[in-house]
Amino acid sequence: MGFGGDRIAVATKVIGTVHYTRGKVAPKILNKGHIFESGDVVKTEKGGFVALIFIDDKSALKIKENTELVIAGKRSAKAIAKEINLSGGIIRAQVNKQQKGDFIIRTSVSVASVKGTDFWLISDSKMGDSVIGINGVVMLMNQLTGESLDITGGITGFSSQNGAVQSFTTDPNTIPDDPTATEGDDKILKIEFEDASGKTKTLILKYK
Repeated sequence: MGFGGDRIAVATKVIGTVHYTRGKVAPKILNKGHIFESGDVVKTEKGGFVALIFIDDKSALKIKENTELVIAGKRSAKAIAKEINLSGGIIRAQVNKQQKGDFIIRTSVSVASVKGTDFWLISDSKMGDSVIGINGVVMLMNQLTGESLDITGGITGFSSQNGAVQSFTTDPNTIPDDPTATEGDDKILKIEFEDASGKTKTLILKYK
């Protein structure tokens, strides 16, 4: 997706060192409250973590250390069509109910199509992709063969470099740690920005 310029998400928590790149400029430090535009590249260093929410439906993306991805989205009147291009690393997607095809995660090996679910995706370019289902359903498809499986809560799906897709019962010890999991339910984030006419406005986001 070659979207550019649309403001689509906001960083709600940053731990350690996280960089973002926009366009052809040098990477910059990413801080809480950063407003992501479509096409932003995010890279977490060792010990780094960032949580963000999409401003249309409050779907959340948690990005663990040593992960690099591109956040893309196209805004319409009612929603944002979202696509995450993951170069490698570990992410958690907590996605509110989407229209078909409105939230997609791509790696070099697989495509995860999300309709409304909570899952981890662990991408290793040498091995393949693991999807650990927490709640809901995510379709995991291997790009080489087109083979796919629906992954549900308590199930782990694996999409390999050789094109195979398989699933098995999740080992709880394989579920990554989420540093935001013990935080309170409802939180509010206030973001100030200038509109097209130069007037300062405040965006108030309530999220979980």
